[in-house]
Amino acid sequence: MIIQNWWVTTLLEEKYMFCKPLQAHRKCDVLIIGGGMSGVSAAAALMNKGLSVVLLEKNILGGSSSGRSAGFLTPDSELELSQLVRRYGLKGANEIWEVPVKGIALIKEYVTKYHINCDFRVQDSLFMGIGKSGWQDVQDEMKCRKHVGFTNQTLYNKQELDNLVGSAGFTGAVRYTDTYGINPLQYLQGMKHHLQEAGIDIYESTEVLRIEGNTAYTHAGSVAAGQIIVAIDKMEHQFNKVADEVFHAQTFLSISEPLNDQELYQLYPSGDDLQMWDSTLVYSYWRLVEGNRILLGGGNAITTFLPKAWNHEDVIDGVHKRFKSHFPFLRDLHFIQYWPGLIDTTRDLLPTIVRDASNPRIHFILGVVGLPWASFCGDFVARNILGTADEDSHKYFEYFTDRRYFAIPVWVEHLLGKPVVFACSNGWAKYYQKDLQHLPKEKKKEF
Repeated sequence: MIIQNWWVTTLLEEKYMFCKPLQAHRKCDVLIIGGGMSGVSAAAALMNKGLSVVLLEKNILGGSSSGRSAGFLTPDSELELSQLVRRYGLKGANEIWEVPVKGIALIKEYVTKYHINCDFRVQDSLFMGIGKSGWQDVQDEMKCRKHVGFTNQTLYNKQELDNLVGSAGFTGAVRYTDTYGINPLQYLQGMKHHLQEAGIDIYESTEVLRIEGNTAYTHAGSVAAGQIIVAIDKMEHQFNKVADEVFHAQTFLSISEPLNDQELYQLYPSGDDLQMWDSTLVYSYWRLVEGNRILLGGGNAITTFLPKAWNHEDVIDGVHKRFKSHFPFLRDLHFIQYWPGLIDTTRDLLPTIVRDASNPRIHFILGVVGLPWASFCGDFVARNILGTADEDSHKYFEYFTDRRYFAIPVWVEHLLGKPVVFACSNGWAKYYQKDLQHLPKEKKKEF
């Protein structure tokens, strides 16, 4: 295998224009820093609104976490619905679940409206349990979906699952609809043309070094703006202290050679195209992409929260072995490329949307896990700047404030280190946190 992002390889199929770096001093109404899913979605919401908008990206649009992701368009990211219900109750879980659902709808709308060629495909989600505890997780998810009022789910026991997917070792699964797969880098590069047509100025290969007042400075230029949206990943403390609220989890992705017709039939005897993941703590996830290739991702418990990137293929080799143990008829399938990725995350696995403490015109979008969540967050911040957000949108500020309850405060990092604090906090949020602990500390005192 070679280390190479498959999505970059697919860019050779299309003609995407590169946007030259910023080499001037500009002024605008709104500056967006970061050209991932959050930044591009914010820019899309600001199109044709009578504002001058500039977008700065240090790589190419989609060149960081968004364009290295697996392209799952599902409300699930790190948290299943059952875990949200435990933490926020039925009403809160339903409101939070709306976030990625709305994000999916936005992406689907732009793909359809602008005819973006990005391997957009309908792929129902299949959450698969391993062992007795996995079967319990699957049943809990099914019960929660019914309890919340959802109607688009199906529960499969082991025997029923065997007729759906040609797998071994899974004890059951829950399936739900209205989810999709996408080539995220092609999508974001495809959006670039339409943003520019709407008058948004985009500069790639342009890293913002610092923000002073309402001006962002790069190596060869600057942009002064009335409002600034910061939607970047792997932020450093010296850029802004809100970076302390975010850490990164490492995952790996790989791409296979094309499946032949027999392998494809064995994988999907039902003929249904599905995106799947298992119930383990450091879970594996996979789906078909263009050319009948398998996109497979995962990691291990040791490297997930390492402070530095771990690029050795031994981790993805382990993911391949686990995958082939569940699909033994693919034991001879070769994976030709792999790439590691650092995904920003908060201590409780939900995004943070916050204004700068000293300058309320600077808006930060932090720790977003999952393309649909990022799509919503960028659109949400832009609509609040425009004053066109839904009347009840204030609830999302409550859920995503940096003042919400966390199991371990940031200052403990000085004692235990950031990787330990975030690993423990993520585990607590995913499996134990409950009741009113999501509320901001000021509001929690009222109860």
